[in-house]
Amino acid sequence: MSPQTSRYLDLARAGKNDWWRYLLGALTIAFFWLALGYVPYLLLVSVAPEADPLADFVAVNFSIFMMLAGLAIAVKGIHRRALLTLVTPEARVDWRRMAQAARVWVVIAAVITVAEHLLFPGRYYLSFDPGRFLLFLGAVLVLTPLQCAAEELVFRGYAMQGLGLLTRRPALIAIVSSLVFTAPHLLNPEVARHGLLIMAANYFAIGMLLATVTLRDGRLELAVGLHAANNVFLALAANYEGSALMTESVFTARELDPVYSLASLIAGAFVFHWWIFRGARQTKD
Repeated sequence: MSPQTSRYLDLARAGKNDWWRYLLGALTIAFFWLALGYVPYLLLVSVAPEADPLADFVAVNFSIFMMLAGLAIAVKGIHRRALLTLVTPEARVDWRRMAQAARVWVVIAAVITVAEHLLFPGRYYLSFDPGRFLLFLGAVLVLTPLQCAAEELVFRGYAMQGLGLLTRRPALIAIVSSLVFTAPHLLNPEVARHGLLIMAANYFAIGMLLATVTLRDGRLELAVGLHAANNVFLALAANYEGSALMTESVFTARELDPVYSLASLIAGAFVFHWWIFRGARQTKD
């Protein structure tokens, strides 16, 4: 285990770590996120089954605020440590590192999308509607990065640091945390349409990418930037029909190709690792 990985995982030791605290913390986060967080969406569906897509998007994303509230209670109230310890061992968040990850992944995502268009002509069509796009633009740019940051704090920060108290094997920590990340995403509509195994593999692959960059870098900013860039690009640039969160993107694919998605994600993960960490080594040299 590298020194930076060990230093990041050891941030959990800044607080109280009895087994019952992690059980209570996990239940608190799950209750706030999955129970309280989806109340507005359920109310919206019951009152207006054919609600406007923008209202639907905002209602679903309300759950992120509840997730963050549950996380804050768990970390500060139950474990008695600062929320910053989920992100970095330093005194402040490295916003430049976060932005770097976002820029790199946007380039990779754009190449993947263009390659898919060339390999499968006719799959993407221009769906740009200026009026609708501008309505979604503000909501996506505010809510999507928050949603991604909340997931990273829970699945990569809280979960991996907790697992680090049980094992010092980074590979095992990454695998288990990615399985935990995959589980709630299996409720997405894409699973019913394309099959459990292939979609679980997709969610697990992105989870492993986010986990490995966090452990390798010894901090959370890269994962937050990558995750936010991925979801914002999907929402605004190239979404697909039947997505869990339908938005007004510039281009829309007529269908999700889960096999291409998985293969390109794995290739993109290797490129991202090479790009980010090769640059870091050159900087040190």
